[in-house]
Amino acid sequence: MRRFVALFWVFSLALFLFTFVYTNAYLPRYVSIQGEELLVEKSNYAYIVIAIAALANGALLMLGGAFQFLPSFFMPVPKRNEWMNDEQKRKKLYLNLKAWTKGLGVCVNLLLVVALIDVYDVNDSNIFIPTAWLYSLVSVLLVGWLGFYYFWFNTLPTDEALRTM
Repeated sequence: MRRFVALFWVFSLALFLFTFVYTNAYLPRYVSIQGEELLVEKSNYAYIVIAIAALANGALLMLGGAFQFLPSFFMPVPKRNEWMNDEQKRKKLYLNLKAWTKGLGVCVNLLLVVALIDVYDVNDSNIFIPTAWLYSLVSVLLVGWLGFYYFWFNTLPTDEALRTM
């Protein structure tokens, strides 16, 4: 499961970069963010988008790595005592928490992709790309991933799964 999530995170990051390069190439010199209210120079827009993506993904990666430094009574998981009693289970818990935060990164990257498409749509009057359903789809995915947290960490690994770690 962890490798599957990491693969999707890399795929979502690549999709974000592809969408960013494509949309940035066809944007006008001054990019309209919210209709005609906010115009930003194209180069500044590119820096802002890359900074948002880097900060969001970096913060989630740091959050995933920070769980191992939390005391056991701060661990935000169901069945905390069972997870923290055994060294092998604790290692598996930390790896699963890293993977779960990468799953949040997938949702953030997909949200950024939809936002890039939306900005492209606002600036190109020749086409219309309906993004409302994409925002809804990413929101459902995010809520599902947040709900999956309980089920993933409510199930303790078996001894056989710990040996194959």
